[in-house]
Amino acid sequence: MRAFIYIFLTFIGCSVFLGCKTGKHLTSTDCHTQIIVHDKLIPVFRPSDSASIRALLECDSNGRVLLSWFDMAQSENAKLRFQLDSMGNLLADFKVPSDTVYIQGKDSTIIKAEVKYIEVERKRNAWEKFCIGFTIIALLSIIAFVILKLRSIIKF
Repeated sequence: MRAFIYIFLTFIGCSVFLGCKTGKHLTSTDCHTQIIVHDKLIPVFRPSDSASIRALLECDSNGRVLLSWFDMAQSENAKLRFQLDSMGNLLADFKVPSDTVYIQGKDSTIIKAEVKYIEVERKRNAWEKFCIGFTIIALLSIIAFVILKLRSIIKF
């Protein structure tokens, strides 16, 4: 009979300490990095262009305008047209191409996103439910057994 009690107490002790274990908590600081590359046009500004005209205009005895001296300076991108007609009308036209040139380039954007894990309590399976129920019953029976033994010892 004593061997049965020792075996029973050993079994109950093992089931109390080895029956169920606590769940693991999930913690993580994973970061995912995403690089996005865009093709875009990059504006490059060209230096400004200029042109200048210096001329000496004189009137003759008939009242007509005469061009006695003319000097024209222009940069390589500027197109200057200058005209003086016999009536004395001065026509000057200055054309400059656009000041901005667009060069194809690439732009990259780096996005860092943190992955957050949400803890969800999972459902217990049948074995875990059995272990919990058996442990409660075993502990109550041990407590009842100890109380009965203490009552019988105290009545001596």
